[in-house]
Amino acid sequence: MSFIEDVLHFEICRDELYALVWSFPGLALARRFNCSETYLRRVCKALDVPRPARGWWTQGQTGVAVCAPPPLPPLKPGCADRWTRGCSLRRWQRHRISRPFSSAHDLHPLVELATAIFNGAKQSTDETHLLTRSRDAIDVTTSRAALRDALTLANALFKALESSGHTVRVAEAGAGFIRPTLDNDCGLPIRLGRTRATVWAPRAPTITFVSGVPIGLAFMEIRREVLKRYSGNGQFQLASEKKPVYGLSWTEWRPEPSHRFKIIAYSPHFPNPWQREWSETRRKTLVRAVVAVVTELEERARTLPHAGFFL
Repeated sequence: MSFIEDVLHFEICRDELYALVWSFPGLALARRFNCSETYLRRVCKALDVPRPARGWWTQGQTGVAVCAPPPLPPLKPGCADRWTRGCSLRRWQRHRISRPFSSAHDLHPLVELATAIFNGAKQSTDETHLLTRSRDAIDVTTSRAALRDALTLANALFKALESSGHTVRVAEAGAGFIRPTLDNDCGLPIRLGRTRATVWAPRAPTITFVSGVPIGLAFMEIRREVLKRYSGNGQFQLASEKKPVYGLSWTEWRPEPSHRFKIIAYSPHFPNPWQREWSETRRKTLVRAVVAVVTELEERARTLPHAGFFL
């Protein structure tokens, strides 16, 4: 079986697709892939693979000088690195992120994208965290007031990981990674009832690869329990406030953002549970500890319960 016949039955990576599109005319290659030329162009666009311009093959056959194939660009964070026949395509957000990671830039590309996503996100009903359905959102649970601090923390950790050679990306659909249920409490809730409140979860986990071992990452604003008084129209105020309340009223313990954060690292591979948390006791202190977080992940990566599946 030839190489091109072999790849039709499996998945194909960007390098292989790049070699094929510059070795065979688009229509002929599409027929071998048993798809239309239009769909093949979509695959190339989804994987950020350059392909010959219209007329390139005809000019070469008639002896007209043609431009050399451009190099395959580096894989961008969040961009698919392979295509599996029968799986849906997810188009790369070229208009949002246009550069790979560089330590010279202030913001990591994923944080640049997250800034646009979360600035347009809506709030949860209890106003404790932001909600988005974007497939490209990193795993950040935060109130709107603390969004800047949350993204600053994520940016610091992402840059520390990438500078140490550990790629960070939002997992692709079908990659096989899971994101377990996480909570933003600091310990078990005491007064908020028997069950924890449901918080937002991303559509895809944020993954870093440390020594080849995938590790999930989440950033969560810690919530606290505050005694509040119902003030009407679905609103609550602090029970200690002296502002008079008219009509039916009562007091109850409610969750409230604390502006303190925790980083959660976890196993994204089922069924091998592992989780590690780093929490702030004072605001904006965890951002100074990201190097220590990276060092600990490097020391533990090869000994994690799921490491054997990837080493």
